[in-house]
Amino acid sequence: MPLLNSATHYGAVTRGLHWTMALLFLYQYLGANLMTRIGSGKTLWGWTQGDYYNAHKSIGLVLLGLALLRLAWRTLTPLPDWAPTLTPAERAISHWNERWLYGCMILLPVSGYLFVMAGGYGINFFGVYSLPNPIGPREGWAVFARVLHIVTSYAAVVLIAWHVGLGLKRQLFDRDRFLARMMPLRRPGAGE
Repeated sequence: MPLLNSATHYGAVTRGLHWTMALLFLYQYLGANLMTRIGSGKTLWGWTQGDYYNAHKSIGLVLLGLALLRLAWRTLTPLPDWAPTLTPAERAISHWNERWLYGCMILLPVSGYLFVMAGGYGINFFGVYSLPNPIGPREGWAVFARVLHIVTSYAAVVLIAWHVGLGLKRQLFDRDRFLARMMPLRRPGAGE
């Protein structure tokens, strides 16, 4: 599989960033639901509530780095042409959906970072290194950042639902092999 995008398919770098972030975001949503539901002092699959919180914060910072890398890659490398089977309305909505998704990919970890730092919780990066807190406790900032983090996470769910829904609609109902352009480990074939 070529590293760079072609006129018809996404390259290995774009696909790798896309699917790595998709899996990490899925983990973040599942982990967030687990960490807010298990009680203090309890464990689930060998992890305490604190372990889930620490992993959530650490992976959030990794996702911020990947989002910035992905945005740079997106800006510096040409994308494939629009899939010829997309309607003008699907193209327009997808264009704006992508912009809002990039905003969420950056705003979610930034708001999470501001929340935990301003709230005085801190980040012990994967249990190895405690990050310095350049913000210090600021209750108002923490409340604002927490609300922003939650609202952005719900917005991301709606945007991701459109993104996934369009792909599944095109693949399953329109049967135009739309998903072949982005599927991992798939080589472009003739006629795709």
